[in-house]
Amino acid sequence: MYLKTLLDNLHDEVSCSVCMCTYTDPKQLPCLHSFCLPCLNGIQRTSGDHGKITCPECRKQSEIPGSGNPSELPTNFRINSLVDVLAIKECSTANVKCGNCEKRSSQTLYCFQCCSFWCEECILAHNVIRTNKEHKTLALKDFQDQDIEAVLRRPAFCQKELHEKEELKFFCKNCEVAICSTCAMTLHEGHGKMLLQEATNARKTKINSMIKSLKDKVLEKRKEVEQFNQKSMEVQAKVTDVKRQVQTNVDQMIAIIEARKQDVFDAVDDQANKSLETLSQKKGKVENQVKIIESAIEQTESLMKRNFSTEILGFNETFDKILEEQESQGNRDHESIARFSFTKSDKLINVLNSEGIGNVKTVFSETKLQQSEAEGKESSKVIDGNKGVNVRDSPLEAQVQTKCCIPVLSFGQQGESVGMLKEPWGVAVNDRDEIAVAELGNHRVSVFNSDGTHLKSFGSEGQNNGEFNQPSGIAFDSLGNIVVADCKNHRVQVFDRNGKFLRKFGKHGSLDHQLSHPEGLSIDGKGDIIVADKAKRLIKIFSSSGEYLRKFGGAGSLVLPYHCIQHGHCFIVSDYDDHSIKMFDLKGRFIFKFGKQGNKNGEFNRPRYLSVNKQGLLMVCDSGNYRVQVFELSGKFVTKFGSEGSGRGEFKYTVSTANLSDGRIVVSDQNNHRIQIFDQI
Repeated sequence: MYLKTLLDNLHDEVSCSVCMCTYTDPKQLPCLHSFCLPCLNGIQRTSGDHGKITCPECRKQSEIPGSGNPSELPTNFRINSLVDVLAIKECSTANVKCGNCEKRSSQTLYCFQCCSFWCEECILAHNVIRTNKEHKTLALKDFQDQDIEAVLRRPAFCQKELHEKEELKFFCKNCEVAICSTCAMTLHEGHGKMLLQEATNARKTKINSMIKSLKDKVLEKRKEVEQFNQKSMEVQAKVTDVKRQVQTNVDQMIAIIEARKQDVFDAVDDQANKSLETLSQKKGKVENQVKIIESAIEQTESLMKRNFSTEILGFNETFDKILEEQESQGNRDHESIARFSFTKSDKLINVLNSEGIGNVKTVFSETKLQQSEAEGKESSKVIDGNKGVNVRDSPLEAQVQTKCCIPVLSFGQQGESVGMLKEPWGVAVNDRDEIAVAELGNHRVSVFNSDGTHLKSFGSEGQNNGEFNQPSGIAFDSLGNIVVADCKNHRVQVFDRNGKFLRKFGKHGSLDHQLSHPEGLSIDGKGDIIVADKAKRLIKIFSSSGEYLRKFGGAGSLVLPYHCIQHGHCFIVSDYDDHSIKMFDLKGRFIFKFGKQGNKNGEFNRPRYLSVNKQGLLMVCDSGNYRVQVFELSGKFVTKFGSEGSGRGEFKYTVSTANLSDGRIVVSDQNNHRIQIFDQI
């Protein structure tokens, strides 16, 4: 199984990470990384530091033994064996070079004692030599797995000049190096020596003891992890219990308030019924008077029509009486009609505002991790249920007032002209509230005022300084310089605030200081540049001048990292293909993650860029769900805004967010080719 795995990955094993070609004279540095001798010579010439060399892989600087020439570094015999195995495996498609005459031929043989290849002509001379009579040779086309294993087990040879054909058989106790027989009699004469195999066995015993100790340590650490898991479960249980108590308390308060509300409603209804009854009675009297008057008017008008003098003169007294009665009724006093008003209880509101609905008491224990039970001095903090205090390392997150986000401004339309946008990607805001936009489709950066007025654009498609091939992430540093991830040019470029090119770092490759499709970037509190090296599944951190500092992540930790920001004591990473947000400590150690694929609250469909708003809430561009989701830093869902479409407040893929000084939120709306600004109310 080991051999099959090795052969399947043989090309990777024998490729130098500097020149990306098959190793030529592989040399091993003290950090155990190996490179071609010509590559190491080139690195040393470039650095100008004779006697020292910096590993291209881990950046560790090492002393070169002897004269300081890389050729004196130890040869990696295992890689040499693998190079021979590669030649054997590919003999049917590529001619193999003879180790004697350097002629290339497909009809080549391998000598297991000489550890070299021989062509058909040279093998005859090889076999004539008496000392070679016992040597085993085999045609490459006849190799089986056991023969390949024999090549891999071939002995190591001395590197000293004129000793190259002598096998390393002894171990010098004084110098602690493997030596050949000639070295034992000359350079190491008088030194304590032992057979190489005996020294190897002794070293194996020591290593096995160390491995056992490390395994015991791992078991101990796993127990500690289990303790943390148990404590986490206890914390979650306590949090659930506290929330239940709070909810019960609030429900009781609401029930009391509802009861008091009903009392007020009943009192108002009672008073209203009395007033309505009084009004109804008064209305009835007035209506009766109206009927009497209307009847008198009707009779009088009829009398006037008949025009009989005796009737008219006889009615005079009656008419005067009617007028007298109506004048005596006069206008009714309406001041007695009830008027209603409500006086709120300022005292109750003041009590709620000042004292809240209750307090949460959190007790912290200083736990010694190597012990199974919690010990240590206890301390406590009271968290006001109304104000929301942020307690470091507490599982109880600060309470934050949630605001709604409404669209207030939109600018940009698809096009290549000045002020137009094409696939706006990363956005960033500087101390002047200027908005910088990385245009993926136009291969440029455009800068706008916060009201959408175009200020300037710079860059075009290309590979030269100041040119882009799909710029993606963008950020402002503390000096106001604009830092841009030039994705398909595999580099980061830095410009001044006017768009003048300053410097660049990174190029395509798998070394630490190289990049492969960098996506999002951000600036941490120290001014270092955090880059999501998307294709390598890594987060890499560079100084402001572009010097590689450190990395974290990799396969098994990140699937396709899109953006990383630092907030407080954490790195926060959006993992595009894992549909989640992942938290790491400042040493790059994984803490926890939240989210999964879906479209419900707290679920994601390919999250892209991140930001933390003025309230300390995490904003995630949930691109495939056409929205922005907002979370507490614990991963608790708070709110969301946006939906699919081209209307106001709608998106066709959200990519990036940034925050203006007044708290408004800038969002890049990729396929609507615009920038939208939201206000929080």
